[in-house]
Order: sequence, then structure tokens, then C-alpha cells
Amino acid sequence: MRASEATRRQVASLAVLALCLGTAALVFSPSAVVDSLTHLSDHPLVLLAVLTVLYLARPFLMWPVSVLSVTVGFVLGVTYGVPVALAGTVLSNTVVFLVARHVRTEDGPLGVASRSGDRYVSLTGEFRGVVAARLAPLPADVVSSAAGLSGVSLGRYVLGTLVGESPWIVAEVVAGSSMHTLSVHGLGHSLSLLVGATALSAVLLARPLYRHVRGESAAVP
Repeated sequence: MRASEATRRQVASLAVLALCLGTAALVFSPSAVVDSLTHLSDHPLVLLAVLTVLYLARPFLMWPVSVLSVTVGFVLGVTYGVPVALAGTVLSNTVVFLVARHVRTEDGPLGVASRSGDRYVSLTGEFRGVVAARLAPLPADVVSSAAGLSGVSLGRYVLGTLVGESPWIVAEVVAGSSMHTLSVHGLGHSLSLLVGATALSAVLLARPLYRHVRGESAAVP
């Protein structure tokens, strides 16, 4: 069976996008850029401007958002670092969300992803679904893309991202603030945080999943 025109076009576009993003990730090293930020701590306005640009550019450089959260913690400490990292993470993830919303379609692989996202949202609800996905140990940009393709409202997405990402961001900022030497290599979340956040995600999804299974069981004659 020949692939549809929409499928061929989307696969080619995604391949070109992956090539461009991969090239950008190789050219712009996060460690080199992050190290330079430590010298801007005495110039807060300049630091915030640079961080804003980096948070906006991060998805296109294929950097994990945790790199910037740890850097913010190292440079600003916990008190100022947490709100800055929260705002930056929401901003950065929203860029991906808006791009995915723009390319949402009913055709090809993106159409399949859109319909799958719609089913997930109809099962969990917009806010609960975003929070549960953010708490789960899933790549941030994957969650952002899925939310955009599923047609989640911008307000519910931003609020759900803020709530769901908070435990991860706080842990990353605290980790950054406790570092004597900043390094973006070997960064990882503690096992207790992974288990706790994953368990909370499962709790949020348990009730809608139970209703769904029970409804399907009741529908079977």
C-alpha cells in the first residue's frame, strides 16, 4: 500500500527538521553557553535577558530544560532561582506546544498522533492530563508536542505545566544551588523523586482509567 501524500510530506518534513535540530545541537554546546552565564550574576537584567533568549531557543537546540534549571539554581540560588526557572520552563515548553498546535492536522502520522492525544484528553480532562504527563518521567518536549497536537487549551496547558513541572524544577534548582562547580554532565534526578512523581502521576490517572474500563465493561453485553 502506497503512503499517502500527507504521510510522505510529513515524514520528509520531520526528517529535515530532525537534521536541522541535530546540527544545531552539535554546533551549540550547552556546557559552553551555560558556563558563560556564571559570569553574569552581577548583571541581573542582562542575565534575565540572556536566559529568556536561551529558554526560547532551547527546543530548537535540543537541550534538556533541566540544564537551564540547574544553571539558574547555581547562579541565582533557590530563592530567586525557583520562580525564574518555573517561568522559563513554562515559556520554553509553550514554544513547543504552540508549534505543535500550528501543525495539528487530521492527515498522516500527525493526524494519528492528534487523534491519540484527543482520546487521552477526553479520558483524563485537559488539566489533569497535562499534570499527570508532566509528573511522569517523560521528555518535556514530547509532552508539549502531544498537548499541542491534542488541542489542549493554552490556559489549561500552562497551568498544568506549571503544576506538573514544579517538583522537577525545584529539585533541579536546589541541586544547582548546592554545586560548588557547575557541570551539566551526569545530571540526574534522585530515585525518590522519580518514584514519587511517577506514583502521583499514576494516582491522577487511576480514576479516569477506572471509569473508562468500567464503562467499557458495562457496554459489553
